[in-house]
Amino acid sequence: MPQFDKITFFNQLFWLFIFFSGFYLTLLKIFLPKLSSILKARNKKLQKGSTNLAALSEEQTFVTFIFHNLIETISSSSKNVLLNSSDKLTFYNSILFLIINETFLKESNILMEKLLYKQITTTFLVLNF
Repeated sequence: MPQFDKITFFNQLFWLFIFFSGFYLTLLKIFLPKLSSILKARNKKLQKGSTNLAALSEEQTFVTFIFHNLIETISSSSKNVLLNSSDKLTFYNSILFLIINETFLKESNILMEKLLYKQITTTFLVLNF
């Protein structure tokens, strides 16, 4: 069998040892330190991210609470403003109606009163006789 040839057996073992020991030293001195530093950096980023995530969650809860309070305050103040303006507008309309009725419609009111008086008296007279 050729793989057990006594002439090339030592050469094959020598080069196999050189190749694998070189590969092992390269792996041990170059690749593994880089890989471990990358894994450590990832781990630190994940830890910082989780602490920042907790802080972000607390901040989000706080901002949501403030937002809801502001919306509630704004809605109550706008409701009060609307109610006050509605009351003032109703009062203003009633006064304005009275002023218009007394000043501009005075003659028509007098005529209407006379007409109604005539109608009522005529109806009363017709019904009683």
